[in-house]
Amino acid sequence: MAEKKVTLNLITPEKQLITDKPVDMVILPALLGEMGILPGHIPTVVQLGMGSLRYKTDGKEDEFAVLGGFAEVLKDTVNVFAESAGLAEEIDEEKEKQRLKALKDSLSSQDADIDFELAELEIKQAITRMKVKRKHL
Repeated sequence: MAEKKVTLNLITPEKQLITDKPVDMVILPALLGEMGILPGHIPTVVQLGMGSLRYKTDGKEDEFAVLGGFAEVLKDTVNVFAESAGLAEEIDEEKEKQRLKALKDSLSSQDADIDFELAELEIKQAITRMKVKRKHL
């Protein structure tokens, strides 16, 4: 008898990154901490924070950096609607370091036109992508 699976879909405003992928388990970066989803999970909707979305299939784990959004959990389906997401192995750590440096430089320049909330959010996003990348190495 085949082992029960969860169907995973990962969608961002730009594109659908995962479509109908059968997986053993999904671990979401819920706003208040990680949340594991197994087959037969109770239906729920959860707000996502910034962090690592992982899924396991046949002992292998893949990982995405997710930067907010929400997930809809149905009995055996997880639909993730992320504001932004990137596969851990495709994240360019050097590019993220440069982005972080540029953001910090712009904050320290004391330019009156800087949107501090947006800059802070972008810094958190760059740090999240770097953490996911380093953890995946």
